[in-house]
Amino acid sequence: MIDFTKFANSNAVRNHLHQICYQPTALEAAWLVWQCETISLEEKYTAWQEIIDTLPDCPTDSRTMRLKTEYKESTHAFLRAYIALQKELTDAFYHADEPAVYQAEYLILPKGERFWREYRSNKENFPTLETTLTAIPKDEGEVIHITIYKKNSTGNFLTAAKFLPDDHRLAFIEARPGSMYARNMGKDKWALYTGVLDYIAAHSIQNNFPTPFHSGDILYNPNMREGMFCGGVFIAMETTPVPCNCNIGLFLYDNQPDMISALSPRLMDCEYYPADALSESYRIFPLISKFLKRQNVALDPWDFADLINDYHDLLIPPAVPKETEADDNEKGLSITMQIAKVPAEMDFEEFIDIMENDDE
Repeated sequence: MIDFTKFANSNAVRNHLHQICYQPTALEAAWLVWQCETISLEEKYTAWQEIIDTLPDCPTDSRTMRLKTEYKESTHAFLRAYIALQKELTDAFYHADEPAVYQAEYLILPKGERFWREYRSNKENFPTLETTLTAIPKDEGEVIHITIYKKNSTGNFLTAAKFLPDDHRLAFIEARPGSMYARNMGKDKWALYTGVLDYIAAHSIQNNFPTPFHSGDILYNPNMREGMFCGGVFIAMETTPVPCNCNIGLFLYDNQPDMISALSPRLMDCEYYPADALSESYRIFPLISKFLKRQNVALDPWDFADLINDYHDLLIPPAVPKETEADDNEKGLSITMQIAKVPAEMDFEEFIDIMENDDE
C-alpha cells in the first residue's frame, strides 16, 4: 500500500508524519495527493484509486451547498466523480475546436536564494503548448512547477493547467474562476471541483494533521514571500496550554519592525526558519520565540499581539509634529499656526498689540 504521507510538500511535516507512522483517513490521503506538487496527474489518479481500493470509506463532511449528498457521505464516491471530472477537463484542454494561444507562468527558487520562491511569467502568446513549455528558462534557478494559460483566438481565458518542470508531464487542470471552462461547467460540477479538496473547502482537513511545530517555533512558507497575505517569516503559536497543533502565526504587522499581527498560516507547507538568518526587521522574533517556548500557558494570540504593539508604542511613541505646514507652491497654501495663552489680568486687545510689536 502507498505511504500517503510522502505526498506532503513540507520536508518538516513529511518527516514528522513518517516518524510517527501517521495513518491518514481516506479523505486526508485524498487531499495529500491533491496538493502534492511533485507528481503527475496520472500518478494522482493511481493514488486516488488505491485510496478507493484500500482505505476505509468516510464522509467528506463538505458544507458546499450544491455538492451531491452521495459525495458528502462518501469519499470513495467523491473520488470516482472527481477523477472523471479531471479526465473530462484534460480532454477539453488538449482537444480544442478552435485556434488557441498559450502563456506561461512558473514558480521558481531563484539562484542564490535559500528560502523564498517567486512567480515569474512570460506574457508572449505562443501558438502551441510545446513551444510554451520549452520557452521556460532553465538557468534562473530551480523551477517548481509551470502553469500554462490557454486562451482562444479572441483572447478569452479558457483554462489553466500545471505541468512538472523536468519532463512536462501534466500535473493538474485548473478551471479557475472566470475562465470559460469554469463558466461552462455548471453549478453541480463546480461544487464537485471546489467543494471538497480545494484549499478553502479543505481547511478543516488540513487542521487534522499533526505537525512537528510548537509554540515559539520560527517558520516560513516558501511560497509566501514578504508582502503577501500571511507572507514572510512568522512565529507559531498554540492557543491552549496542552501540546496540540499550532494554528496561529505571529507575523510582522505590515512589515513594520517590532509590531506583530496574528494570522492563520498554511502550516502544512511550512518549514523551520533559522533564527540566525533573520534580518534586522525581525529583531523582536527571538525574544517572542523564547518567551513562548518558556511559558506553558494559554494565550489569546490577538490579545498577545495587541500587548506587543501597545508596548512598542509606549517605548517608541509616534512623532507628533509641532506645527502643520504646507508650502504655497503648486501643492497648496502655506499655513502656520501659533497658540498662545492670554494672561487673565490682561485685556485681549492689549495682548494683540504686544504680540504685533514683538513680531516687528
